Amino acid sequence: MSPGLFGKTFKVPIYVNFGRGRIELREVKVEKDCTVLDATRKAYHIEYFPSDEASGHGGAVVIAIEGVKADLTHSWVFYVHDEKLGGWYFPDQTCDKIKLRKGNAVCWRYYNHRVEGFPPKRPPLTRGCMRFEPGHQA
Repeated sequence: MSPGLFGKTFKVPIYVNFGRGRIELREVKVEKDCTVLDATRKAYHIEYFPSDEASGHGGAVVIAIEGVKADLTHSWVFYVHDEKLGGWYFPDQTCDKIKLRKGNAVCWRYYNHRVEGFPPKRPPLTRGCMRFEPGHQA
């Protein structure tokens, strides 16, 4: 039987911060053990390399979301919101390695690494940008 029949599915908000005030939110229904990459692929049209080991990444790297492509100065980075870990955090693993659980949110950010350095120093969204299901605290 499908895991969905036993309440193993849940909704995950996936934000994309394109910069310059453009932020999109799409919620997707996912199953247990769904990765950030899987959920993002359900919500948005993305392009990615399944493995970018040559550049030092140990897994998938997203290079475009909704036609907005990474370039020499900008990259796509993601954050996960998890209250148990204190809110937004910047994972030390690639998007195909991070498994989501009920209560998580994801935010992709078009990030200017030349200006901001690495790793990113500011959160992906401000509190006023976020919308959660009842019971979530931002």
